[in-house]
Amino acid sequence: MFRLLFTILFAATLVHAQSQQAWVDSLYTQMTLDQKIGQLFMVMAYPDGNASKRMATSKQIQAQHIGGVLFSKGTSKQQLCDTRTYQNQTSVPLLIGADAEWGMGMRLTDLPAYPYAMTLGALPHSDLVYALGKRLGTRKRSMGVHVTFAPVLDVNSESKNPIIGVRSFGDEPNKVAEQGAAFMEGLQAAGVWAVAKHFPGHGAAVKDSHIALPLINRSSKTLDSIDLLPFQHLIDNKLKGVMVGHLAVPALTANDSIPVSISSVVVNDLLQEKMGFKGLVFTDALNMKGISNRVAKPALQAFMAGADVLLIPENLTSSISNIKSHYLSGNITPARLAKSVKKILATKYQLALEQTKEGIYEVLPLTSDDRYLVQQIAKQSLVLAHHNKAFPIKPNANLAFVALGKQKDDSFLTALRQYATVRQLSPYAAADISLNKTLVVGIYADTATPWKKQYLPTDELKLLTKLLKHKNVHVVVFAKPYVLRQLSDVRGCSSVLLAHQQELAFIKAAAQMLFGKIDAAGKFPVAVEGFD
Repeated sequence: MFRLLFTILFAATLVHAQSQQAWVDSLYTQMTLDQKIGQLFMVMAYPDGNASKRMATSKQIQAQHIGGVLFSKGTSKQQLCDTRTYQNQTSVPLLIGADAEWGMGMRLTDLPAYPYAMTLGALPHSDLVYALGKRLGTRKRSMGVHVTFAPVLDVNSESKNPIIGVRSFGDEPNKVAEQGAAFMEGLQAAGVWAVAKHFPGHGAAVKDSHIALPLINRSSKTLDSIDLLPFQHLIDNKLKGVMVGHLAVPALTANDSIPVSISSVVVNDLLQEKMGFKGLVFTDALNMKGISNRVAKPALQAFMAGADVLLIPENLTSSISNIKSHYLSGNITPARLAKSVKKILATKYQLALEQTKEGIYEVLPLTSDDRYLVQQIAKQSLVLAHHNKAFPIKPNANLAFVALGKQKDDSFLTALRQYATVRQLSPYAAADISLNKTLVVGIYADTATPWKKQYLPTDELKLLTKLLKHKNVHVVVFAKPYVLRQLSDVRGCSSVLLAHQQELAFIKAAAQMLFGKIDAAGKFPVAVEGFD
């Protein structure tokens, strides 16, 4: 029986592979040189209702035969409309991309955001990470998205990293690999291809590759054991796409002034040959200063290095012209062009783009399942960083509350009042309250975006130092873990709780934990000095 089943499955797989190859070869043979070169490019599209931008994208699709679009900021309604329009303007289906690490709300103003990767990195297990990846994938695919630039596999070993930060799962390579794989598997189970980034690792950078070329000054041994480890793990587990970052890594290129994205030693020899990656290789955006300020012809040089999909060139026309002239002169062989274009066409076949080109696109409503998933992530990711015998707070406690930092609203105060009578005080008034009161200090950062700096200013830090001298004080931090480093001495605190984000699910979970309604399960995703 097993042998019969195996034979049937093998035959079905063989037929599918033969059908794919026939479709790819037939289409490739029919395409003109301009159409083949156009397939290499994915351009930015703007679902903001701007007619001139929409016309420009339509021209790129129809006249320059581009292979895909990456939607930027706008609204979901407009993106759905534009997706239908653009797909109907081309004979070869477009590959639709989304740079949406924490959901489509990362780019679209009318959709919700889900928890950041570093919050997920605090979870004790990866099952919720898989569930979130699958849910995000389902929501993306319903909107016509095929590939998403996630997960971020950068090991955030540099706390001052200006661009990665909470987009990373943390600073421990094996944990990043585990959580990243779960997220990838969830996405791909929903029919959306994961494109892991930013190879070979952006986590040790102190510069932002959007505005400069970061230097990753590590040895090959360190790169292998830290930065490359998560990528290898996902490659070994059927990762479909990799995005190559614009990073200077002299241990790999013997050069500290060129990005690895134009190095065949990195893109071809290391990633594809040594590490065995067979999927689609994407560049990071080619209009980023990390490459455009260093390289004369970014798209051409990235393609020559081994990339398949050339993302958002500064000048599409000249980029196409450069590749075409090098092809006609023999510097790019027919085999090299065919390799990437056929990989792109095979991807489109596997994603059933021919069948879905005329499909119905929709925004899935936010359901009780979505809310429950976020609630569980919030509850299980909270980190009880420190506590003594005064934790949890007793229901009849005489409670005062003080907020420091950039508090979004009074949701936490409301949540606390579900369990006790709470009086809100200013930081100055709180410094003089009686010793028999229990004091809760909420430390807030702007967590609406991962790119905002998160810290307590000097004046509020001085106030916090005074408040921490109180006999019974509980501190709740709605910010990234690194903010805890500003706490001078927590040994006298009754508890210190890391609650990650200023979202309602985390606020309610923090109040529940303070009063002992839920147990602590989260672990620090990064090392924080002063805390075990």
